[in-house]
Amino acid sequence: MKTGYIVPLLLVCLLGGCENQSPNELGNVNGRSIRPDEFVFSYETSPRSITAGPKETAYEQVLDRLMERILLSQESRRRGLDKEPEIARELKYLEDAAIRRELFRENIRRVTEISEEDARLAFSLAQKTLWIQHVELDSLITAKPDVWNPDWKHVPINLTLSNVEVRGLGSVNLVGWNDVDTKLESILYQLELKEWTAPILKNGQSHLFRLLNVQTNQMTSESQFSNEREHYQSAIRKRVEHDHSFAFVQETMKPEKLTIKRQVLEQLTQALWAYKIDSDNLSFRAEGEIQLENLTLDDIGTSELAHFESGSFTVDDFRFFYKMNPQKLEANNPGGLRHKLVNTIGIYVRDLVFAEIGRNEGLHKRHEVVQDYQYWQERLLASRLEQHIHELSMPESGTDTEAAEDIASRAVAELSISLRGQAEISVNKDLLMTLKTSDEGLSRKIDLFTSYLN
Repeated sequence: MKTGYIVPLLLVCLLGGCENQSPNELGNVNGRSIRPDEFVFSYETSPRSITAGPKETAYEQVLDRLMERILLSQESRRRGLDKEPEIARELKYLEDAAIRRELFRENIRRVTEISEEDARLAFSLAQKTLWIQHVELDSLITAKPDVWNPDWKHVPINLTLSNVEVRGLGSVNLVGWNDVDTKLESILYQLELKEWTAPILKNGQSHLFRLLNVQTNQMTSESQFSNEREHYQSAIRKRVEHDHSFAFVQETMKPEKLTIKRQVLEQLTQALWAYKIDSDNLSFRAEGEIQLENLTLDDIGTSELAHFESGSFTVDDFRFFYKMNPQKLEANNPGGLRHKLVNTIGIYVRDLVFAEIGRNEGLHKRHEVVQDYQYWQERLLASRLEQHIHELSMPESGTDTEAAEDIASRAVAELSISLRGQAEISVNKDLLMTLKTSDEGLSRKIDLFTSYLN
């Protein structure tokens, strides 16, 4: 949001006088209360260019941006932009996303408890580094218990692991706690020296692992564990939540009997692949994300792409969900792209199902969901108002894009000044300066436990 022509809202408030407000209310914009925790979240997610300065200046700029967004979103509603079909659809998606996050907290986070004993065990395992030999076999015919076949070659377990050279065997992996998935980790840490695992079947191949050596850090103390307890509890919680989330998704989606229509999937695959090949200057939101706005899918837009017990999913639904939550579709051939599309469709259908479950449970009425949705709703409406003003400004400057951008930026700035001049705004400056954020001596931290849903 461009604010080069805008007088800070806080300055307007301080010069114009502020009305009395609740001692726990940070600010108020036309009756819309601003909570301290809402400000902290805005601060944590603000760019470094805003938060890098002196505390008082940074805090005032963050709050100013928050209040400006509220004013623009209120104006967006007044103009009826929230009633436009596509924007209304986007708002519904944002509310559904808030419902999904609450559904996750209800079923996963609130039932996950990590004991000190769990953290102590993890701390103990983390002091050990395993030297692991790994081979992949198409057949187990040549495998003999506890015998290394000279023709076998070590295959890295994953590319993030460090290696060590072993005479006569070459490179093997160094595996520490939390370096591999929990099931494999449990198996590897129970091995005796020189012991092989039983064959583990994955992706059509049999995997064998052997423990060659264990390096143990003996220089540990109770105070070291106390200092690191929170770190290990957090790491374990993420692991447990991941496993619980996977189980929850499987349990929820299995009765839906999701079926993807092969013919429509092939049509979508070919359309996307042709678009990717033909666009030499194809732009990406991020690596692997295709810009779909200029791709015409009208001939198959209404076609049912997937069917499940509680609904269906069309090509148009795919385009919309991709716009709101793009997934990586990077591939070297149509087959690879088709595989990525299948996974992406599964994610989008899961999101639909979860949101409907949450609504049926009344989660959309919960205070936490209402507040979460309000934040994202205001961001969207403010953004769409700015976009609307930019679109209105374009014809006035003909083909001069730079001039049109300047006109639009000035129009947004003038609108903001006008809105604040008419608004009832109050700020509790004393409360603002007492709020604690993670920038005070710590790196910024944002809880991303919902990333698996979004």
